[in-house]
Amino acid sequence: MATNSSPSSSTPLKLLCLDYGQARVGLAIGDTSTNIALGKGVLEGLTQNRLIAKIKAIVNLEHIDRVIIGLPLNMAGAATAMTDEVQRFVEKLRNHLTIPVQTLDERLTSQMADRLIVDLPKDQRKQDQVAAQIILQNYLDQLAH
Repeated sequence: MATNSSPSSSTPLKLLCLDYGQARVGLAIGDTSTNIALGKGVLEGLTQNRLIAKIKAIVNLEHIDRVIIGLPLNMAGAATAMTDEVQRFVEKLRNHLTIPVQTLDERLTSQMADRLIVDLPKDQRKQDQVAAQIILQNYLDQLAH
């Protein structure tokens, strides 16, 4: 999944993570100097071209060095129809960005996000954002070890 080499510990990277879905895309930002992922919101109701334009704008505004996208696999680790859709989106995004775009196994992140936000009022539930935050935190934790 994560195919690019890990960054040098002396050069911190700023990362953007996407939890890609058909209706919404959760966002999180973090960096390798703090190893902390923070939720950045949710994009919804956008065509794929508008979504890519928004992501490009965030990459430029936030000075992002790498994009991480959660790859939905089934519990056995096999690809699903959604996996294929995400991989097509990843390829399209790679054609529009000059920075690396990687995927990372996102199994169980939505369920983990649901458990973390269960006590919040319905309007504050941002499962997609929290899932992106969990995916990015997993990535940062892997880099730290």
